[in-house]
Amino acid sequence: MRIKGSESSQRGAAVLEATLTMLTLLILIFAIFEAARILNIQQTLANAAREGARFSVLPAAASGTPPLPSDTLPTAAAVQTRVQNYLNAAGLNGATAQIDVFQCCDPTTANCTTSSTATGTATVPTCPSGQFHYSRVKVTVPYNVLSVSMFGALQMNLRGQATMRNETNLQ
Repeated sequence: MRIKGSESSQRGAAVLEATLTMLTLLILIFAIFEAARILNIQQTLANAAREGARFSVLPAAASGTPPLPSDTLPTAAAVQTRVQNYLNAAGLNGATAQIDVFQCCDPTTANCTTSSTATGTATVPTCPSGQFHYSRVKVTVPYNVLSVSMFGALQMNLRGQATMRNETNLQ
C-alpha cells in the first residue's frame, strides 16, 4: 500500500542531499585549486629570494675589457631590481613585493644586523675574525584568496627567504 505524498517528499530530500553534496564538492575542489596556487606562489618567492641572494653574493665585475673580478658587492637596489624582474617573469608582475636585502656575519640569527634599503648601497658589517659575510634576501607578497568569494576577506603574507655566503669573503 502506497501512502500518497511520500514519493514526492523523497524526491525533495534527494534533491536537497544532491545540492548539499555538490556544494561541498565544489568548495573542496576550489580549496584544492587555491592550495595549489599558494604552493606555486610560495615556490616562486623562494626561487626569487634564492636568485636575489645568489646575485647579491657574487662580486660585481669591474668595468673594462675583459671584465675583471672585484670585491664590490651589488647594491641593494640592484638586487631588488633583479628579484622584481624574476617575479615579473614568473607572472607576479602585479604583486607589490617587499624585498629586503641584509648583510650579516652570523646567518643563524633571526635577523641580520645590517639592512640595505632600495635607495642605499650594500652595507657590509665588520665581522669578527674567522666569520664570513652572508647575504640574506627576503621576499614578501600579500596574498588574497581568489576562487571562493566568501573567503575573499582572507589575506595572508607569503614569504620566500634565502641566505648565502658572500664570494668576496671580506673579513
